[in-house]
Amino acid sequence: MKPQYANTFGIRKVSDKEGEVLEVTLDIAYKYMETAVTITPKGLENISTPAADQIASIVMNRQSAISLRNLLIQTLGMEP
Repeated sequence: MKPQYANTFGIRKVSDKEGEVLEVTLDIAYKYMETAVTITPKGLENISTPAADQIASIVMNRQSAISLRNLLIQTLGMEP
């Protein structure tokens, strides 16, 4: 059964040859176990396999990534 929420986040960055970050991509997905019933010599068996579906990819330039970071800090506060 697929969940109705995101439970996996990943981040990728694109840098120039000097190492300056040009672009950041936030990948949002959910991972879950998919169950299938199969017939074996022993009878019916449930087989679970990991699955993932991507929800979104958000591409941000450097300034919008910094703005998102600042918004998260403002909303959640600083770490203790």
